Amino acid sequence: MDFKAQREIEWRLEPWSSALGADRTAYSHHVLRVLGLCDLLWERSPDSAFPPSGREEYLTALAFHDLGIWSAGTMDYLGPSVALAHQWLDKHGQGHHRVAVAAMIEHHHKLRPAGPATSPVEILRRADLIDVTLGLIAFGIPRRAYKDLLHTYPDAGFHPKLAKMIGRRLLAHPLSPMPMIRL
Repeated sequence: MDFKAQREIEWRLEPWSSALGADRTAYSHHVLRVLGLCDLLWERSPDSAFPPSGREEYLTALAFHDLGIWSAGTMDYLGPSVALAHQWLDKHGQGHHRVAVAAMIEHHHKLRPAGPATSPVEILRRADLIDVTLGLIAFGIPRRAYKDLLHTYPDAGFHPKLAKMIGRRLLAHPLSPMPMIRL
């Protein structure tokens, strides 16, 4: 992943710095780790001439994929995250990516495969799962490659924050602790 991709992610997240607050670095590093993992998964069987870090649909889907947690203040955040991504795409003349970006966000917590291993939706789903599990589920990505990403983009409290938010949600909504999970 090159510096341009990092700038693209930061550009998309900049308007949300206040909403992210102290979690800004943790979230942006999660996004950048997942983008790096998307590139690694793509390298195994490229489906286009350009890696995910050079593609609008990945950059936008990843920047916004969990942002609804902070913008809407909820763990039921997929809809708010899609809405934010659509606003960004429309504002920047990229509305033709709406369907792809929505699918990538809506299915990134799907428990079963979201399509062929080479589809953008499935690549993003796998990459996010690798990061959320700290590389325990790896889909063939070498542990060293994940550790290198974690070294470049440190956790900055992302995983403890997730555990805390899920714990709070469990106490408040014991019958629906993780509403973002899809079958």
